[in-house]
Amino acid sequence: MWNVTDWQKFLFSDESWFVLGTDDKHVRVWRRSGPFLNGLPGAIFQQGNARSHTARVAQHFLRHIQILPWPTRSPDLSPVEHVWDQLKRQMPSCHSVHDLELDVQDLWAYLPQDNIRCLINSMPYRVAACIAAGGVPTRY
Repeated sequence: MWNVTDWQKFLFSDESWFVLGTDDKHVRVWRRSGPFLNGLPGAIFQQGNARSHTARVAQHFLRHIQILPWPTRSPDLSPVEHVWDQLKRQMPSCHSVHDLELDVQDLWAYLPQDNIRCLINSMPYRVAACIAAGGVPTRY
């Protein structure tokens, strides 16, 4: 089983949704291109086999990146879920996509790194709990 040092090499991917005002109509907003994994040699990418990661174009992009094998329909152990939760608890109500984008970027930049480090350091325990539970949901 991997230790904390091993898990610190991982890149976790996730998506989230936000509501503008009180309207919960579904509108997809895609982030513009940004930095890619090429700048992080030796990193391992964890993804949960989402359709966006299994598409041919994504597979082509990821062909030179080491990916953590992740069985389909496995529990999502990604610590990013908890990071999104922390961020959403601090989100003010936004009424425009522009304000939403600025608020998310600002809050993301100031997320306490100790909290994120703590989540990553918990990965060996998350995996052990998942194995002990036979793959069913755990307290994580």
